[in-house]
Amino acid sequence: MLGNMGANEVAMRRALTAAARPARVLTGNRIPPRYRMDALRPSRGSPLSDVGDAPAAVVFPTTTAEVSAVLRIAGRLHRPVVAWGGGTGLMGGARPRSDAIVLDLRRMRRVRAVDRVSCTATAEAGIILEDLDRRLRRQGLLLGHDPWSRPRATLGGAIGTNGLGYSGHLRGSMGDQVLGLEAVLADGTVLRTRAVPRSTTGLDLKRLFVGTEGTLGIVTAATIRAFPVPEREEIHAFQVPTFGKGFEALCRIYDDGLTPFVMNFEESFRVPGGPWPMEAGPPELVLGFCGPRPLVAASWRVARARLRAAKARPLPDRVAAEYWRTRHDIIYRMDEVAPGVTGADVFLKDVVFDYAHVALPRSKVLEFRRPALAAVRKHGVSPLGFGLWTQPELVSLEMARPVRGDRRRAKAAVAAAIDDVLRRAQALGGSMEYVHGVGVALAHLIREELGPGLDVFRAVKGELDPSGRLNPGKLGL
Repeated sequence: MLGNMGANEVAMRRALTAAARPARVLTGNRIPPRYRMDALRPSRGSPLSDVGDAPAAVVFPTTTAEVSAVLRIAGRLHRPVVAWGGGTGLMGGARPRSDAIVLDLRRMRRVRAVDRVSCTATAEAGIILEDLDRRLRRQGLLLGHDPWSRPRATLGGAIGTNGLGYSGHLRGSMGDQVLGLEAVLADGTVLRTRAVPRSTTGLDLKRLFVGTEGTLGIVTAATIRAFPVPEREEIHAFQVPTFGKGFEALCRIYDDGLTPFVMNFEESFRVPGGPWPMEAGPPELVLGFCGPRPLVAASWRVARARLRAAKARPLPDRVAAEYWRTRHDIIYRMDEVAPGVTGADVFLKDVVFDYAHVALPRSKVLEFRRPALAAVRKHGVSPLGFGLWTQPELVSLEMARPVRGDRRRAKAAVAAAIDDVLRRAQALGGSMEYVHGVGVALAHLIREELGPGLDVFRAVKGELDPSGRLNPGKLGL
């Protein structure tokens, strides 16, 4: 095998196999196609390559010391390094360059400690979220972060994007749940922060690595909040006459001080044909509360009064039950059905599908709705749904356009529609993304998002990673 490699590749492999066992270092044609791209697939409205680049090497570290050693080697060899978790990132945050070393952290999956009294857990970055949740439930606790990708996503990936899950309003984003972490800097230095609920001792160092997508350091472990398994969870579904009435009712429910652990409110639009024919209909709301039985009952008494005032009609219990039971099902379409080909690639082969997830001041949501939908249609793209997720300020808009023999044109139209919608949100004082991060998909809009803050971000990057080795090209860095 070495005979087919150039001198630089041979030197790289020899150095890496000194840091990790040879069986845990892949180079050349031993690298599976899956590492060319994450869940930013060809069916999305992105101008990026539909193929992606194979990295120069993939390493499977099992300890923090091995991660540190690989980063020191990468520095000597002038190689970029990209951290890889479950490959479920939707913004291309784990797409490597052809000269990159990918660190697949999924063999770092130990639960180092669970403190039942403090309701905390310390786990390594490569553990799958669902596996961590199962471990916690054995001790009467649960993982607060519950995204659609939970059966495949890793703890480190969720921290890197500061992801939001179904229970985000009640339990916070992934970053909100991090108490302390362990990270390796570009030069191999291992940094550990104190895992406490509150500290007023200057810069909160752990936040440097939350939401920065592995550009400032590679998270190898974290201490996070865990939550007691609630005595009761009660979810119901409703149909509301208009989006405006539903929005007003939800605002009052949240202003009453109620804290739903699940909320999804969405209107759908008629989309003939395609992989999912849809009919327009009144908006539907799925709402749930959890906790001690008296608290859940009291929450529902208040919420039902608000919903009755909005003329909401209860739907059969099976509607809410089905929503909750299938909330993770879409991630299985991201599994490979052939090398480098996912089920989603096959399912969406004749359509370009994408979404915008924007955060807005509550007073701007209705002002945003009609122009955003009109902007999508202006670009020849069909809106599929417009809704709110976890809280009234977080807006989601899904859209699609058939390929009709010209995928490039369809992708360009969807990309233009997405940019139009995101810029409208920014103009209203909102943020262009609240759940999936930036990666490369939204990097071209980061200056408009951060303004002079981008220069501050780049200055921090320059101090921690002066050679720009860590996940280059992401987040506009």
